Amino acid sequence: MKAKMGVLKRSCGIAASVVVAGTLAACSGGTGSNGQPTESPQQTQAAGPQISNPKDASAVALCDLLPAQAATSLGFEPEGKINDGPKISPDAVDACMWRTPNGHDALQLAVNKDRSIQEYYDNKSTFTDYEELTIAGYPAVRANQGNPAQDGACSIFLAVSNTEMIHSFTTQTDVTDPCAISEKALEASIPTLPAAK
Repeated sequence: MKAKMGVLKRSCGIAASVVVAGTLAACSGGTGSNGQPTESPQQTQAAGPQISNPKDASAVALCDLLPAQAATSLGFEPEGKINDGPKISPDAVDACMWRTPNGHDALQLAVNKDRSIQEYYDNKSTFTDYEELTIAGYPAVRANQGNPAQDGACSIFLAVSNTEMIHSFTTQTDVTDPCAISEKALEASIPTLPAAK
C-alpha cells in the first residue's frame, strides 16, 4: 500500500506540473519529459482535425470544469481544489484536483493553450499506450508512457478547439480502469464550456 501511495503522490505531482511546452510528457507510470513534440505550437496550430463547434475551456474556472454531481458520480468529492503541489517549471499550467473521500485516488483537469491535437498524432510512436478517441464529439487521444492498467494512472487529452486542449489525468491505488474515469470526466466537462469566440 505504501508503494502504491508513493506512485500516486509522484503521479499526481507530475500531472499537476504539466508544462505548456512539454504537455506531451504523459504522466502514466511517473515518467518525466519523454515524448515531447518536435514541433513548436506555432507550427501546428492550424493542423489537425477541424472542430466544427469549438469551445473555450480557458473561459471557465479550472475547478468548475467538472460539475459537482459528475465528480460525485465518478467517486470523488464534489469540489475540486487547485493543486498546490510542487511544479517542475514556473511555466507549468495549473490543474484542479478532485480526490476520493478516502484520499487515495485523484482526478486532475488542466487546460493547455496553444496546443494542437495534431502534435499527438504526429508523435504517437513516443507513447507505449496510445489511442485516438472521440469524446462528446471532440477529438481526443489517450497518450501514456506506461501501461495504465498496471500503473493505475491515465492521461487523456481532448481538443476543444484547434489550439486548446483539456488534459484529464486519473490515478487509482486499487487499479480498475483509470482511463475510463479520465474519459468520463472529459465527457462531463464539455457541457460546462462556452463556445469559442
